[in-house]
This record gives sequence, structure tokens and C-alpha cells, in this order.
Amino acid sequence: MKLLKSFFIIIFTVTVNTLGFSQKKVSLLVAEYDKDGAVNHNQHLIKYVFSDGIMIAREPIVTTPIQKEKEGKKVDYVRFDIGKNRIYRNRYLITGIGNIIDIKNKKVVMDDHAPFVSFNGDSVIFYTDDIFKGKYYSIYNLRTEKYHKVENANYNPSPTPNVDVDVISRPFSISYYDIKGKQTVLVNDAGYGEPLPISGGKIKRKLPLLWIDKKYFIYANYDKSQKTASIYKVGLDKSLEKITAIDSIPLTNSNTFFEYDANGSIIYSCGKGRFIIDLNKKQANKIVYENVSNNFLIESIENPNYGRVIKFEDAEIGKKWCRFDNAQTIKEYIAIENDMVAGNDRYFHGVAVWNNITKKWTTLKVFELATIVGWMQEE
Repeated sequence: MKLLKSFFIIIFTVTVNTLGFSQKKVSLLVAEYDKDGAVNHNQHLIKYVFSDGIMIAREPIVTTPIQKEKEGKKVDYVRFDIGKNRIYRNRYLITGIGNIIDIKNKKVVMDDHAPFVSFNGDSVIFYTDDIFKGKYYSIYNLRTEKYHKVENANYNPSPTPNVDVDVISRPFSISYYDIKGKQTVLVNDAGYGEPLPISGGKIKRKLPLLWIDKKYFIYANYDKSQKTASIYKVGLDKSLEKITAIDSIPLTNSNTFFEYDANGSIIYSCGKGRFIIDLNKKQANKIVYENVSNNFLIESIENPNYGRVIKFEDAEIGKKWCRFDNAQTIKEYIAIENDMVAGNDRYFHGVAVWNNITKKWTTLKVFELATIVGWMQEE
């Protein structure tokens, strides 16, 4: 009797453990250029499935050309390699140029493109500002799979007021326009804009600006030498407050910009580096480790001896030759572009994935990376 009782206890324990520790699956979406991409211009969207930290499957989702013929010219078609990709409802991928892919059904549901604005339930909202097409909002309905232009001229899904920067005159000025189009000049002297980037014919001088709520925004006021940027907080009530200044800013190959990090901190990125802008303490603090979300940190400046230190929950998990701006994370997983460096030569060496389950690195053998798109939770 005692033996039978012990048998049932063992069976019950095994059953409970099996149910309680069922496999946790996540998937990493990676866009890869075709091996003959120089000829066929194709990209592949691939899903790499992980179960309890182990990569168990590689699943193709869609293959698309990056360009198509339109009116005798080649134009962008579906592009994963431009701008920021977004995954919505753990099912839809909205590319950086506005294409929409249904990952579940493995199909492109919208190959048209426009700058993304926001999500609203079943709606994906875009905004077009084109010299030929004009200015208008458009909406794609994920449920009906219909796309239409918004004809209501007063429609504005943007959570921030309409502010415009006059970059024609020097110094620049900033104005607010109410719903009736009435102009109110908020800043008469907004500086001279950022230094013109060293290279890039399509890159133009800009005035970086970031809304911090519906009444206030911050911007970078560059002096006439364009080597010092003063960060100002501006209100729709015309209030103006200097937060801090960054001097001795060198030229760079790209535009400067504001953004929020994973903790909601305000970041300003310029030729001198990346800074956390502390509005309360009125400071610009240079970033040592970039917060790439889900408790993962990557060293901001690449070290010529080892690349970058990568941390999870403040503990080092490795050193890699990688970037921080295209790292993708989900709870307990991080994926980074993995390079190999030999002297002055640098080679792409696949996508490196680390997880907090096995606490090991896995290298995905990607032939040529277009971009690391992001993670999905498997059902």
C-alpha cells in the first residue's frame, strides 16, 4: 500500500511539474537580403523560433522585392531595411516606410507606403506630406484590410499640437498654429540649426524638437558657430526656459535628434555623443550604457579593443562588436548584430542571441543582414 501511494505521488509530481513548466516560446523576426540580391533585389523575412532558450526552428514568412517598376522608374516596394519597424498585436509588422505584413498569414497586406503616425484599435494611421501628392492622413483597417485617404481636412490623430519651424530665415523661428490656422510665434530666435552633416546629399540641416507633453516641447538652439547647442523648454503659453548646453560639438555624418529611451528618459544624440537630458536638474549627462529595454544594457561608445560590453540586470554577459541602435529585446532575450574584427577589417558574422534561461549565446547564420526586426511571443 505504501509503495502504491509513493507511485501516485511520483506521477502527480511529474505531471504538475510538466504542466507548470511548459515550454516558453518566442520568435525573432530577421530581415535578410537574398544571396542573389544584387540581381533579384529580394529580401526575406524569417522567423527564428526559440523554446526555453534553444533555437528550434527557422520559418520563412515572406519574400519581397525591395523595388518595383512604376511609370518607367524603379521605386521602393517593401522595405524592412529603412527606418523603424513596428510589431503590432503580436501579429502585424509595419515597416519603416509603412508597408504592412500579416505575419500569421504570411502575406503582405499593404505594399503602399507613407510615414507611420500611430495605432488606434484596428486602424494603422499614416501621414503623407509630398510635393506632388499633397498633405493628408490615411488609414489602413487591419480587420477589413481596406486602405483609404482621410478626406476630413480637420482630422488630426496626432497627440501633439501643430508647431512649425521656419528654416528659411536666419535665425530660425518656431510658431504654433491653432485648429483655425491662427499663427502664434513662440520663439523668435531659435538659433541656426544643427551643423550640416559631413556627407549625404539628401540630409538637410534641421532643428531637433521633442514634445514632452501636450503643452511643452524641448529643442536644440545652435548658436551661429553651430558648435554649441542650448536645450530650451518651450510652452504654448510662450514660456521659455533654458535647461542646459552642450558645447564643442564636432561635425557628424548624420542629423542630430531627440528620443526617449526604454526608461522614458530624454536622449539627445549629436556629434559629441549621446546625452540624457534631465529637465529637473537641468543637466546633460553623457550616456555610458544604453538602455535597450527589458533590463539589457549596451556600452554606448565602442571600445577599439573589444567592442561593447553587454549587460543583463547590471551583470556583464559578454563583449561583442555590435551596435546598440538595432538591438532587439523581449523578456529574457536580446538579439544583436554580431561582427568580427581583424585589424582594420570588419565582417558581419551573423545575429547573436543571448537568453537568461540557458545564459548562453547563440549565433544565427544569416548570410547578409537587412535588419533585426523584433521579437514576438509565441502562443
